[in-house]
Amino acid sequence: MTLSLSKQTKSKWHLESPSRLYPALPRPIVSTSGEFKAMTQIVSHSHPWSQLSYSCRGVMHIETSTGVFVIPPEQALWLPAKTQHQHFCKNSVSNRSLYIDPAWSEELGNSVRTLTVDPLLKSLLLEVASWPEHYQETEQTSRLTRVLIDRLAIAPSNELFMPTIKDKRLLPIIDELNHDPANKLTIEQWAAKVGASSRTLNRLFNKYYGMGFSRWKQKLKILKSLEMLNTGTQLTNIAFELGYESTSAFITGFKKQLGCSPKKYLSRGID
Repeated sequence: MTLSLSKQTKSKWHLESPSRLYPALPRPIVSTSGEFKAMTQIVSHSHPWSQLSYSCRGVMHIETSTGVFVIPPEQALWLPAKTQHQHFCKNSVSNRSLYIDPAWSEELGNSVRTLTVDPLLKSLLLEVASWPEHYQETEQTSRLTRVLIDRLAIAPSNELFMPTIKDKRLLPIIDELNHDPANKLTIEQWAAKVGASSRTLNRLFNKYYGMGFSRWKQKLKILKSLEMLNTGTQLTNIAFELGYESTSAFITGFKKQLGCSPKKYLSRGID
């Protein structure tokens, strides 16, 4: 999760431009919907307004200068104004985005962050997303918009994120495990391959990711499992492809990372 996703697959990406780019927003909040086919890349861009990107179906990867954010169903990403970003949809995705006037959303901060969408926030988000581009501004729409902003401000963040790094000692490890997460080389074996001690490598993983090699590897596997789960891949096949010894070992690792079982996680995306 360090190399750009465009370089992590040999498949060809279908390049698309952003659906709407305004010189100025016609309303404080403007919505846009997207139905993206597999292997769609929305090219890197920025805009003077903030954006909330929400996945109704499928897993999006949104890449910024700080790293890659994984957005499965029932999750959203807050992108402050002027943030350079690009979207990747390895499989089909149904997306709802809200473009928000920065003057209306100062309390949401200036940092990109992932948000967990609870049922109330989901209802608010989808209601506002259904408004036409030039909806009539009334006291009711203003109140609903303010409630939406309030709920976004208190929405819990999650850790579905991998930062971008450039350390040449870690890049071969990250590149290999992105392509083959079942790789079983130990940190000592990697140390011999990249010409650094295992102690140095663990120190670097802690420096850049806030965790040692083993925990980073487990997180990488769980992030990759989200895509497989949302395409209906069986748990036994996911466990095998990610290099787990058993399905139960995968379920245990999933619970440690996301706080629930894969089955419960999938049920959250069912209306």
